[in-house]
Amino acid sequence: MSIFKRVKAAALLAVLICAAAAAGCGGTVDSATTTAARAKTRPHPTRTVAKAGLRIGVVGALHVRVPGAVSDPGTLRQSEGNALVVVSAESKDLDAVVAAADAHPTSHYAIVGASSRTKRRPNVAGLVLDDGQAALLGGVVAGLVAGDQGGQDARVAWVGPEERRLAGAFARGTHTIVPGATVLRAWSRDNPASCKEAALGAVDRGAVVVMAHGGTCAQAALAGAHEQNRVGLQLSDFEFPDVAADAVVRDAVAGVYHGSEDVVFGAASGAIGIRRLDPRISPDLALQARTAAQELASGRRPSAASG
Repeated sequence: MSIFKRVKAAALLAVLICAAAAAGCGGTVDSATTTAARAKTRPHPTRTVAKAGLRIGVVGALHVRVPGAVSDPGTLRQSEGNALVVVSAESKDLDAVVAAADAHPTSHYAIVGASSRTKRRPNVAGLVLDDGQAALLGGVVAGLVAGDQGGQDARVAWVGPEERRLAGAFARGTHTIVPGATVLRAWSRDNPASCKEAALGAVDRGAVVVMAHGGTCAQAALAGAHEQNRVGLQLSDFEFPDVAADAVVRDAVAGVYHGSEDVVFGAASGAIGIRRLDPRISPDLALQARTAAQELASGRRPSAASG
């Protein structure tokens, strides 16, 4: 081969190499081809873009733990602008929540532990805990204590303002365990002094357990029972408001918001059960009470076999 031919061949080879590499020679190649070539020589890192969680305003003694949501505890005013605000009914009155909802129509508000039926709004929902089931379970616990301390002749009492529906559920729960027990209905005015007086009167009449609805009345009634070394119960001992809050937050994370309605949570949802018990109740009776709560959650009526 002549020198000319060798030079020509070398030049042609250089052009081919330059076109294949497309580096420093001014050549161009398909970008997908170069990307694939690089991928063969070294791994391409995968970048995961972190998604910001849905911010949820939380007002009152609630603890929200839902994947995809970021809890933002604070006041009703501090929660302005959040897509969803869950509010403990114990911390705010309904009028204040409705006013906030009217001022911020693009936000949704869920009142945990109260109905919204008197002030319907498209962006307000009530998360109602089944207080009848809570009263029934309280009666079961009272029946267990009554059977342990006084047998078929034992006495228990519902104390506070006249609430026949709840007192009736409490009585049914008690009679499920101890059919012969006497259930006293110690009605009183809705103030601490009257409620405590009614509780002390029930204890004087032989009640070994006193149960009340809630609030300052229940606190006073239980204080009176404890002064006489008697067991005291209230509805909140059997309610899990965080379960209801978590449920509505999970819906919000999935893009579903509730409004103009009440959503009821009972034992089957886990919102009704044994939350806490008077320390005067023995560990054995507490275990039986938790078994009864499991029966209620499974859809069965707690039976005397639980005690």
